[in-house]
Amino acid sequence: MKLNQTFAITAVIGLLLSDCSSAVAAMNQAKSAPTAVKLLKPGRPVSRSMAGKSRHIYTVRLKKGMFLGLTVDQRDVDVTTEVIAPDSTSLGKFDAPTSERGVESVRFGAEVPGEYRIEVFTASELAGPGRYTIKIKEMRKASKRDAQILKAVSLQQEAIRLRMKPETRKNAIPVYERAVQIWRELRLPADEAHTLRAIAFVYQREDKIDKAKEYFGNALEIWERIGDTRSAAFTHVIYGVYSRRQNDFGAALEHDLRARNLWLKANDRPEQTHNLVQIGDDYLSLGEKTRAFKSFQEGLDLIRSIGRKSIEAQVLNKYGDAHAKVGNKAEALKMYRRSVELWKLFKQDNIAAGVEEKIAKLSPD
Repeated sequence: MKLNQTFAITAVIGLLLSDCSSAVAAMNQAKSAPTAVKLLKPGRPVSRSMAGKSRHIYTVRLKKGMFLGLTVDQRDVDVTTEVIAPDSTSLGKFDAPTSERGVESVRFGAEVPGEYRIEVFTASELAGPGRYTIKIKEMRKASKRDAQILKAVSLQQEAIRLRMKPETRKNAIPVYERAVQIWRELRLPADEAHTLRAIAFVYQREDKIDKAKEYFGNALEIWERIGDTRSAAFTHVIYGVYSRRQNDFGAALEHDLRARNLWLKANDRPEQTHNLVQIGDDYLSLGEKTRAFKSFQEGLDLIRSIGRKSIEAQVLNKYGDAHAKVGNKAEALKMYRRSVELWKLFKQDNIAAGVEEKIAKLSPD
C-alpha cells in the first residue's frame, strides 16, 4: 500500500492504491533499534507486543535445499517482515495490505546452508500498540511443489521491484501474470487473489482504472468464495474511492456499507471505526447531515471503547472537518482542540500543527 497520514482509513486506502509495500514505511523509513535475537523453532510460536518504531529479530538455521513457510498473525499492529540470507542478502520484504490485522505468509528457500535472519518491524511512531504471533508453519526439504511455490514468490518479488519505478512499472504486469498461472495450477486461490490485486494496483498507477476494476473484481470473486472477509472489505473500500473520484457518492456509500458488514463479520473494531467515519463523509456529501453525524459519533464512541488514542485523534480531526463544513464552528473547534492534544501526546507535532491551522481559521480574531 500512498496515503494521507492524518487519518488511518485514508492510510489504508493509500496502502491499497499505492506502489509501496507498506503505508507505515512511507511515513518513516528510518531503521529502528532491534531487540535481542530470538531463535525460531517448529512448534514454538512466538507472540510479542509491538508499539511505535520497533524491530524484532529472529534466526533459523537451515540446510541447503530446505523450504520454510512462516505466518505472521497481526493484532492491532501492521508489521513488515524481511528475510535476510547468511551472506546478508535480502530475500525480500513481505507486507500484504492487511492493515493492522490479518495473517501474512512468508515463504522462502535456502539456497545455501546457514543462519537466516527474520526481521519483523514497524517504521512509525504511531504503530500499535498491538501484538503479533510469528510461527514456522512449514519446514522441510523442498519438494517439486515447493519449488513451484518459490518460483511464484520469486516472480512476485521481481514484479514488486519493477513496479517501484515508473519507467518499468508496466513491465510488472506480465511477471505477475506468470505468478498467477502458477498459483492456479497449484490450486492456491488465496495467493492467486492477492496477485490479481497486485496487478490491479499497477493498472491503477498507470491510470487504467477500468482494467484495475476488472482485476479487483476477479480477486473479489475469489475472496468471497473462500471467505476472506477482510480482503473483500478492502476491495469495497477501493471501489468506494473510485466512486468518490467520479463524484458518485451514492455508489461510494453502497460500497462502504458493504464493507461495514464485512468488518463487523471480521470483528475488526479499528477498521469498523474508519469505515463509520467514511460512511459519515459519504452521507455528508449526499446532504444527509443527521445520518452523517450519527455515523461520526458511532465511530468516535467505538474507538474510545477500545482505547486507541491515535485513531481517536484521527476521528476527531475528521469529525471536526464535518462540523466545519456545515458551519458548526463551536463543535468543530472542540473536536480539533482535542485532536491536537492527542497528536501532541504522540509527539506528532507536524500533524498537530496542521490541525492548529484549521483552528486559527475558525477562531475569532
